[in-house]
Amino acid sequence: SCRRERREAVVSTQSTGDNVLGAVARMMKTNPGSLPLETIFPTFVEWLPLQEDYEENITVYTAIYDLLNSNCQVAITQLPTLIPIMITQLTNKKVDDETKSKLTEILHGVTNQYQDLTLKSITPDQAEILKQALAHLNGS
Repeated sequence: SCRRERREAVVSTQSTGDNVLGAVARMMKTNPGSLPLETIFPTFVEWLPLQEDYEENITVYTAIYDLLNSNCQVAITQLPTLIPIMITQLTNKKVDDETKSKLTEILHGVTNQYQDLTLKSITPDQAEILKQALAHLNGS
């Protein structure tokens, strides 16, 4: 029973962490200038991917999309960490289609703008997943 309690505590902590990420993502979307992104964003990325509360995924990845779209340097410097996480989430059966579509959109933009960085950040298996996702996006 002690082991089960510990596992439940871990699950609860992961879910709480996912909820915190969702809350931070909402703040980043609403008023990114009011947050010390240089401090917050690297820690935010360390907690990805979400572990339990997958409903927060779309909020989290939309916030990342918005930061990258605005050429936020803090977000751009985290791309070597973010890219493999996002690619891995494309094959996660618990991640919904709306989130996978947003991830593909982000990865499409990142791959076009930072192709060398993208390729240096991923494994051959991840490169294949990315290739298939982008081909699907382009209707191939």
